Amino acid sequence: MHRTFAFILLGFALQSPIRAADVPSSTEAGLLQYVNILQGTDSHPDLSHGNTLPLVGAPWGMIDWSIENADGRWYFEPNGKIDGFRATHQPSPWIADYGQFILMPQSGDLRMDAKSRMTGYDKATSILRPDYEKLNLSKDGITAELTATERAAVFRFTYNQGQTGRLIINACGASEINIQGRTIRGLSRANSGGVAGDFASYFVIKLDRDIAKSDVTSGGKGNDVVAYAEFQTSPGQPVEAQVGTSLISWDQAAQNLQAEASGGFEAVHAQIQKTWESNLSRIEIEATESQKKTFYSCLYHAQMFPHRLYEVDAAGKTVHYSPYDGKIHDGVLYGDIGIWDAFRTTFPLITLIYPAQLNEILQGFVNASDEGGTLPEWPSPGYRDCMIGQHCAAIFADAIIKGNQGFDAAKAYASLRKSAFQPPAKGELVRRGLADYLKLGYIPDGASTYAVSASLDYSYDDWCVAQIAKQQNQMDDYQTLMARAQNYRNLWDPGVGFMRPKDADGHWVEPFDQFAWGGPYAEGGPWQGSWFVPHDTAGLASLLGGREKLSSKLDQMMGLPPVFHKGGYGSIIHEMREMGVVKFGQYDQGNQPGFDELYLFAAIGEPWKTEYWTRRVCAELFSSRESGFPGDEDNGSMASWYLLSSIGIYPLCPGTTQYMFTSPLFPKTTLHLAQDRTFVITASSNHGRNVYVQKRQLNGADDTRTWINHQDLLQGGELHMEMGQYANMRSVRDEDLPYSASSK
Repeated sequence: MHRTFAFILLGFALQSPIRAADVPSSTEAGLLQYVNILQGTDSHPDLSHGNTLPLVGAPWGMIDWSIENADGRWYFEPNGKIDGFRATHQPSPWIADYGQFILMPQSGDLRMDAKSRMTGYDKATSILRPDYEKLNLSKDGITAELTATERAAVFRFTYNQGQTGRLIINACGASEINIQGRTIRGLSRANSGGVAGDFASYFVIKLDRDIAKSDVTSGGKGNDVVAYAEFQTSPGQPVEAQVGTSLISWDQAAQNLQAEASGGFEAVHAQIQKTWESNLSRIEIEATESQKKTFYSCLYHAQMFPHRLYEVDAAGKTVHYSPYDGKIHDGVLYGDIGIWDAFRTTFPLITLIYPAQLNEILQGFVNASDEGGTLPEWPSPGYRDCMIGQHCAAIFADAIIKGNQGFDAAKAYASLRKSAFQPPAKGELVRRGLADYLKLGYIPDGASTYAVSASLDYSYDDWCVAQIAKQQNQMDDYQTLMARAQNYRNLWDPGVGFMRPKDADGHWVEPFDQFAWGGPYAEGGPWQGSWFVPHDTAGLASLLGGREKLSSKLDQMMGLPPVFHKGGYGSIIHEMREMGVVKFGQYDQGNQPGFDELYLFAAIGEPWKTEYWTRRVCAELFSSRESGFPGDEDNGSMASWYLLSSIGIYPLCPGTTQYMFTSPLFPKTTLHLAQDRTFVITASSNHGRNVYVQKRQLNGADDTRTWINHQDLLQGGELHMEMGQYANMRSVRDEDLPYSASSK
């Protein structure tokens, strides 16, 4: 018997089992106390536990604030040191920051550069939350506090010894700083691409007292400009610095400051604290204290990206600087997110829990298409050349099929259709290799990046665009795209049992190595890159000879050692190490292509295996610690995988209305949904070894499906499960399986 299946029969003990005595009331207030913004920050280029930053800011705000204590893109380490508070847009160290600047309070000797201004802070007394940060800086005896809004921040510096106070301002890249009266104005042109026109990030700082002495110098790195402003202080009397930011102008930065932060520290903090508490309380769980910390830290991460890139002018009009054409436009805009990562979990979570926010984000992407020519796939702030696929198709299809209407669906479809039928023009970063794909039904090896993975992505993307075409009554397009959605079959080689690259003449590329990463596979190899057919799991199973054969192959995936070969990468990349560290076979929870794989068991009629594995992954690979993720968190995607899986539902195929069931981690979860409706998920005897669902009832009626409909959730109600120690290896009827394009 295969060892993974033996585990299923025997059951297992989860870490931190829930027992009745451990579960406090779900009405307990103050969910921010459970959020650890350091979750996932213990990361480096060669090994990621999240690659996150300790961000203070508003949900989906335009700018965030992070501690800086290191050089380069990995500019934070959880080591209790700081050289400044960094205003940041960075969505990932792999993409890098733009428009960043740094503020640092100081006294004593003047220390301008990052190395000399570095100081420790007392980790034991520090407060690090999304709404509020407090650090006791050891070198100068300064207490630094921070709170923030969508486009502004307020600092409060207490110079405990009453000495002359100083604020260091470091504007990065080609930059400017001007100091006059109590006001400091600056701009940063730092970027790594994705901008057009006269791009700059502007900031205005207003102090609550006169500046006695100041100077501006180019004494920073590269084109950085560094300045200082000195002022008188008194022991125990804080200095307040209000900061407004803008991507439009200094006047707009001052407007943003006036609109969002002029009330002062306490008023700003009270408002942002209220916002965070409200957003976090949309999902209530009964859980241990440890589980609450993991859950709400993840829910914080799920709300940080994408960023609002629009502003409100003095007349109350919504406007934005466009990184696509360098002009100022009316309307909303969003950026700083990798859609290849986020379409799988981040956007489905927002669709379910924060639908009004989703509508605004999608209209922002439609506006980007108007200004730049195509919908963005990795906007930061504009088009960036990273990853594959056209997965804007997935987030629009998912939103439309689930009934969202707060964006221009017709314009979205027109843009998606163009990219699906017309090979990209020079410079367009969408659907590379489409000409070959249209001609051959796949992308030949070497013709475009990650040819196998991109071909599978395009097959799914075609299916997604087809769903929107049907909604738009474009039935010819629908039929054409549904046929193209079967193109994944063209790269299946039954001889080796994997998706495999072909050349332009239709020959299999030799040699084949089932453990080789890279080349035709995106951040994985055949074991990680062969199963992405979310729109047609029945069709995928048929390629292997039926559901039992696919199940056996997935069992093998979980049971093999986590070996890898460098393959097309030629060196070890961090995702390889991360798969090896967690030791879940060839399953790679640390990277997005693996997110769906455990749910394939349920999709082909063996839900007990999904229940087993997702419970183990949630319990063993996620925590609220600095090492709390099994790989790159990536703009809420890893956090949202945990959130959805831990409450017992998962969107295997965005673009359908279905969520797969799995075993919930908690005895009770309450979803607070739109129109003041609630959906309650309960699981009796859900502790210890009792991880298998024995029986499921929806609103009191037995439910034998492996999935639940979006509308079932939105209308409110209760889903109840009875849990047990042993797998309920029942026979699942065809009608209880999820949608598959080839069988529905």
